[in-house]
Amino acid sequence: MEIDCIDAEILALLNRRLRAARAIGDLKRRHGGRILDPARETAVVKNLIAQNRGPLANADLTHIFDCIMKAAKKVQQPEQDPGRAQPSGLIPLYGVFGDPIAHSLSPLMHGRAFSRTGADGVYLAFCIKDIAAGINAVRTLGIKGVSITLPHKVAAVALMDRLDDSAQKIGAVNTVFNRDGVLTGYNSDGAGAMAALKRNVSPAGRGVLLLGAGGAARAIGFSIVQQGGRLTVANRSEPRGRQLAAALGADFIPLSEAARVPADILINATAVGMAPHTDAMPLSPSAFRRHMTVMDIVYTPLKTRWLRAAAQAGCRIVDGLEMFVHQGAFQFELWTGRKAPVDAMRRAVESVLSPDDEHRKKQDAS
Repeated sequence: MEIDCIDAEILALLNRRLRAARAIGDLKRRHGGRILDPARETAVVKNLIAQNRGPLANADLTHIFDCIMKAAKKVQQPEQDPGRAQPSGLIPLYGVFGDPIAHSLSPLMHGRAFSRTGADGVYLAFCIKDIAAGINAVRTLGIKGVSITLPHKVAAVALMDRLDDSAQKIGAVNTVFNRDGVLTGYNSDGAGAMAALKRNVSPAGRGVLLLGAGGAARAIGFSIVQQGGRLTVANRSEPRGRQLAAALGADFIPLSEAARVPADILINATAVGMAPHTDAMPLSPSAFRRHMTVMDIVYTPLKTRWLRAAAQAGCRIVDGLEMFVHQGAFQFELWTGRKAPVDAMRRAVESVLSPDDEHRKKQDAS
C-alpha cells in the first residue's frame, strides 16, 4: 500500500536525521564545542511552522519535533542513555562544497547509498564561498571526503596535496579524499558524462559543441576528445573559452555565434537553467537540428526548459541525472571501498524530481 511506503520513507528519513545529529555531536565533542543548543532547536521548529501548509496542525508538528529533538539528544550524548550501547568510534563525515548549494541532491543520493550499504558515514551540504577556508576545514575537522561543485572545481586543484591523473589532466577537482590528513583530488565528472551520453550516442567521429569553460566543461571536454569527438568550445567569456579550447586542442567560438555551428551533439556544461532560475536557457533554440543529441548537465529540474525545447525540435535529449548518479557512485566507492548501489541512488534522486517543472513549482510554493 502507498501509505506503507510513505511510513518506510519517514522512518528512513528519521534515522538519517539522527545519524547526521550524531555526527555533528561527534564533531562538537572532538573540538570542544557546545553539544546542546536550545536556541537552535526553537529556531528549527519556528522555521518549519512558517513552511507548514497543512493538513498537519502546528501543535502536532511541534510535538513531533519535540520527540525528534529528544531522540537527537540521546544520540549526541549517549552517556545520558545507560541502556544504549556506546558507539565504537566517531561517525565519518562527508559533504558537498558549493555556492549556491541549497539545490543540491547529493546529500539525498549519498545518504541513500550509506543507508542501503550499511557503510558508516553521514553526508551534509555546506555553502562555501571561500574554497580555501573550506579545504582547511576538511583538514581541521577530519572530514573524510568531499564533493566539490560550482564554482570551486578549478580553484580546488591548487589546494590538494596530491592529484589523481584524471584531475591533473582535466585541471579540475570534483572529489576530495582525506587519507590520514593527506588530501587527494579526483575528477569523476567526465566519466559520469560519458556513461550518460553513450547510452544514446557515441561521440567518436562526431561534431560536439560544448557550452561553458568551467570545471565540469573541462572534464567533459577532455573525455569527448579522448573518445574521438570533434570538439568546439563556446563560452560567454572569450579569453576563458579560448584558454580551455587551446588546452583541449579544440576549436573555439563565441557563445553569441554558437547557434550556427552544425554539431551532432550539443552539451550544456553550465549552470544556466538550474533551479530557481528555470526560465533561463544557455543557448537559443535556433541551434537545435532534428536528430541532434542535446545533453544538459543540470538536473534540477530534471527536464530543463532547454531540454524540453530540444525535444520539441526533434532532438534526442540526455538529462543530467545519469551523469550525476554515475559521478556520485565513483565518489562513494572511492571513499568507502564498497560497491555503490547505483539503482538505489538513482531512485532516491528521481523521487524528488519530475520530468517537468510542475513538481518543483509546487515545492517552491510550499
